Amino acid sequence: MSLEISFKDVIGREANLSFLDFIDENALTGQRILLTGAGGSIGSKIGLCISRFKNVELLATDRDENRLHSLSLDLMGSALFNSSTFRILDVRDLPGIVNIFKDYQPTMVIHAAALKHLAILEKQPREAYLTNVIGTDNLLKIASAEKVSRFLNISTDKAANPVSVLGKSKYIGELLTAKYREIGNLGFTSVRFGNVFNSKGSVIETFAHQIKKGIPITLTHKEVTRFFMQIEEAASLSISASILNAGEVHVLNMGDPVLLVDIIHRMQKILKGSSEIQIVGLREGEKLFEELWSKNETVHATAHPAIKAISLNKKFQELPNLKQLIDNDQEALRAINNLISII
Repeated sequence: MSLEISFKDVIGREANLSFLDFIDENALTGQRILLTGAGGSIGSKIGLCISRFKNVELLATDRDENRLHSLSLDLMGSALFNSSTFRILDVRDLPGIVNIFKDYQPTMVIHAAALKHLAILEKQPREAYLTNVIGTDNLLKIASAEKVSRFLNISTDKAANPVSVLGKSKYIGELLTAKYREIGNLGFTSVRFGNVFNSKGSVIETFAHQIKKGIPITLTHKEVTRFFMQIEEAASLSISASILNAGEVHVLNMGDPVLLVDIIHRMQKILKGSSEIQIVGLREGEKLFEELWSKNETVHATAHPAIKAISLNKKFQELPNLKQLIDNDQEALRAINNLISII
């Protein structure tokens, strides 16, 4: 995304970057942090943030070697991979996770690896199940067995009252994390994000591309709204939520939800574009309005005025014995819906 588009000008509020100033970074001193999804928009920003802390070790992992290459350039100024800072890891691969833990012996995990595109996952629920459910459970299982002190699962506002495959798969990840917390891993928690401004594949990126190319701007509904976060907010919130550890799930005060049509108009003005807006209708699994928590969840204040903690108030009676391999999308969809229905 071009720097000519600023968060404040498009979203209409200042970013809140007070999180790391609020919490003493000494809380992370001596930690060996395993970061999954480190090559993604949020993961890479978290990695850069952690790299500024003293006496903290980082192992950045991703299944995409090209993304690790880019992160290495940002962190090291080179991509020689001659240190133990970067490793290829697919969270679906349980033996690979075991090997990583054996070699690196992390004391903390930040789990940012996920599939996140709603429309694609509606068509391919098997991919959502394998990565967002099985992958998360794999990490939780080994982190618990290895007595990791902190585990942060990065989730999404689409997990509140989930209706999409994406939302349901991420909600299951929250429930699994909460269950491991309940059985004694008190440092295990989740954080819910709204839409991350300037992230790869974001709606902002799509609108900017369409405006600059002079092609129709595709909008699902003229009344659709979304919560937005600046990517630096998302990264600092992740670390702060893990240190706060005030409940099962954490959520940022992201201000009021914003009409996407208003965002389009602001971006047209900034980019000097006049593309027509084409209403294409809500996609399968897509909500008109996103939520930060559901009515059956309890919301609590935390020590930080801009962060709230959520009690899910739904629990697995016992940890499900998740099937590692599933054959097709229909089987995966049944598995996801079954996990939602049994709680």
